[in-house]
Amino acid sequence: RQRQFHQTGVEAFGSDGPAIDVEVIVLAVDCMHALGIEKFDVHLNSIGCNVCRAVFKEKLKEALRQHLPNLCTDCQNRFERNPLRMLDCKNGSCQQYFTDLPSSLSSLCQDCRQHFDELLRLLTLVGVPPVVNERLVRGLDYYGRTVFELISDDPRLGAQSTICAGGRYD
Repeated sequence: RQRQFHQTGVEAFGSDGPAIDVEVIVLAVDCMHALGIEKFDVHLNSIGCNVCRAVFKEKLKEALRQHLPNLCTDCQNRFERNPLRMLDCKNGSCQQYFTDLPSSLSSLCQDCRQHFDELLRLLTLVGVPPVVNERLVRGLDYYGRTVFELISDDPRLGAQSTICAGGRYD
């Protein structure tokens, strides 16, 4: 894909609680507002910790195994290495096979579930209503638990849809 983007990083150290995730997401929202970008949604998901993410990966592989011959080469290659990345596929012919897949949220362990529930509560409390997007995984393999994207359909931005993204990596 050909695209142009600008990158800014934010890192927070010292907390494994959801409040720090909220702080980073609110910072992203505030930056968009400062740039005059008002029309966007905050999409959010949890991909869990190493333990429950492994459970989700196996559920995903089991659900996709029968469709593997119909999927693009990228998805076929990702099947063993990192099946989560298949959900990030931009090939329209693959998307039809992803509609009834298990959700990462259904595989969360108790700690990850509590973290995600508190994240949702805190975001709502500070006036940032999240859109839970169970297919959001982000393309980078080092994320754990929280992943987010700010998504806009404002044609003035020239973006395909995602204008800001990130997540937790411990």
